[in-house]
Amino acid sequence: MRRLLAFSGLVLLLFTLGATTASAHVIASTGYSTVRQNGSQVTYQLSLEYAVLARAVDLGVPATDDGQRAQALDAAKPKLAEYLHDRVVVSLDGAACEPALATTSVGQRADKPYADLGLVYSCPGDRGQFRLRYDVFAESEAVADDHTNVVEYTFAETSGRAVLDRSRHDFTVGDNTLGSSTLQFGKLGVEHILLGLDHVLFVVALILGATTFRSLLQVVSMFTVAHSVTLVSTLLGGISVPAVVVEPLIALSIAFVAVENLLGSTRHRLPVVFGFGLLHGLGFAGSLRITDGVSPELLVSLLSFNVGIEAGQAMLLVAVFPLVLLIRRGRLAVPVVRTATGVVAALGLYWFVERFLFT
Repeated sequence: MRRLLAFSGLVLLLFTLGATTASAHVIASTGYSTVRQNGSQVTYQLSLEYAVLARAVDLGVPATDDGQRAQALDAAKPKLAEYLHDRVVVSLDGAACEPALATTSVGQRADKPYADLGLVYSCPGDRGQFRLRYDVFAESEAVADDHTNVVEYTFAETSGRAVLDRSRHDFTVGDNTLGSSTLQFGKLGVEHILLGLDHVLFVVALILGATTFRSLLQVVSMFTVAHSVTLVSTLLGGISVPAVVVEPLIALSIAFVAVENLLGSTRHRLPVVFGFGLLHGLGFAGSLRITDGVSPELLVSLLSFNVGIEAGQAMLLVAVFPLVLLIRRGRLAVPVVRTATGVVAALGLYWFVERFLFT
């Protein structure tokens, strides 16, 4: 009975991943905010993924290049201002500051076009309790499956970072302590690996290829070291590799490890995992953007994000590896594991072709 439940659990996991793939990837959009106070004015530089914004606000005929996107944003300024008016709110002591959309432009984040929107808020004073509320791309709008905004802010002598998402829509400047910021970035790391189906599938491929807990611990540790190296190097060292290169290779890494499992060729698994782990670290780094200098607070945020990734990875191991061990004790262990591995390989190849040819 336990083996049947284990088999059913593994099939359900792979079916869920396959169904999600068939209906395209989960649209997990990340926005970026840089907020600065200058007396009674607050400047708010908001960067949103252009394609998602175009679904939320009618930007006219679909644009094919940055020139057309810039024109579309400029023409839609009144619509954008109306859309953001009640969704991005800055208030002082409970009184809303008056917003104005001053500038629009097009930028690039991880090789995706972003709309850079420059908002200016006129507040009733320059001292008091500032509060930020953020409701862009709400679930009811059905333009993105998930949306997170990473905020960097400076108000008078107070500066820091915050993560806003569908479970946390606002914060009061000064109340966002180092501890709460640590929890937010840790949560962001957990969500990033669990919502990143390619990362999930890579870990599943490693689990299917591991015969003992010790061998699994070795490959997962190697993966952790590798992606931590590139995550830190990318965010602090300025290393940049285009997403158009990274994303197809991440998909190929899934297929490669799965095919190795099928062929029984895992003698060089550790160096292979280390190399692919470097690629996945570049993918993880795409969720964050660092605009200021290195500081203790920045290092804590970065460490928290990485710890969150490891926590999400540990959840996968706890959920999947016991199922695989139970299945391996049954009479149909070989065909079941090989079939599951074949499904993983097929999904990885599908993503590779999709990303290589259509991105």
